[in-house]
Amino acid sequence: MLKRYLVIFMVCLLIFGGTSAFGKEFITITTATTGGSFYPAGVALAQLLNEQLGDKLDISFSSQSSAGSVENIDILQKKEAEIGFIQNNVILWAYEGTHEYEGNPYEKLRTLTPLFSSQYHFFVSNEIDSLRDMRKKKFVVGRPGSGTETSSKLVLEALGLTYDDFQPEFLGQSEAADALRNGLVDGINMVGGYPIAAVSDLMATPSKRFKFLSLSDEEVSTINKAEPWMSPVTIPTGTYLRQLEDIKTVGHNVYITTTVDMPEELAYQIVKTIFENLGWLEQSYGAWKKLSLDNVDESYLNFIVPVHEGALNYYRELGIVK
Repeated sequence: MLKRYLVIFMVCLLIFGGTSAFGKEFITITTATTGGSFYPAGVALAQLLNEQLGDKLDISFSSQSSAGSVENIDILQKKEAEIGFIQNNVILWAYEGTHEYEGNPYEKLRTLTPLFSSQYHFFVSNEIDSLRDMRKKKFVVGRPGSGTETSSKLVLEALGLTYDDFQPEFLGQSEAADALRNGLVDGINMVGGYPIAAVSDLMATPSKRFKFLSLSDEEVSTINKAEPWMSPVTIPTGTYLRQLEDIKTVGHNVYITTTVDMPEELAYQIVKTIFENLGWLEQSYGAWKKLSLDNVDESYLNFIVPVHEGALNYYRELGIVK
């Protein structure tokens, strides 16, 4: 009899008294490889949201690594995460159902806020003076299914090179840096908002084997004409150790992305917390200093992928959106 009452008690506890144990909501932020800028930015954001909203909303926020933008779309679709860092071309293609998403538009995608721009950091063997010299060489394009791979492929195609013209290597940022440092490849592309940890580590290595490549004005113009979502960018002198000159390159915008499934109030609270604590985020990871309300401009608000209604409510409060 006692055993029977004990079983009934445990069942009742699970049904009626389990809210505190099982009722907490979990929100995951999917980022990119650990050597890039998305990952530490996501770690900082998850920590901030836990501190500011965790107890208030009974939510536990966490971040996870991934292959990057392309995989993050898949992760959001599978509901394995609720927030993703995704570069502008990938989210656009997924939303409209073009390129690798041909015929399968993901129209539930919504943006919360711009994140920061990502710059392309090209490193090559010392005897190479142009990306066009990669013909018949080994070049790290990024991990398969990453935004970096997509970007690298399109940059090289704009300059007249396809995968048939060189040997593509598919590595993450830290592995790419190690391969270049050890003379296993002839060039790499590391993408992220400067300063990138993997680039800082690479630049800390005294070597005459490789160099930080600055693109020519003609190369930048050619790339931008072929892929207008890639913009001309300059990485200022001294951004990295031993960087003695400005580096001309290209880059793209990145968005903090979710779906229409996120409740309006939660989206509102997340965006509000981000912009009210930018100083804290900057202290946690330097790339956050590139984000300000100035980034919430017409180009962002009029982007084809809609802004989440909860985020719009916050922007309306500030008078940015009428």
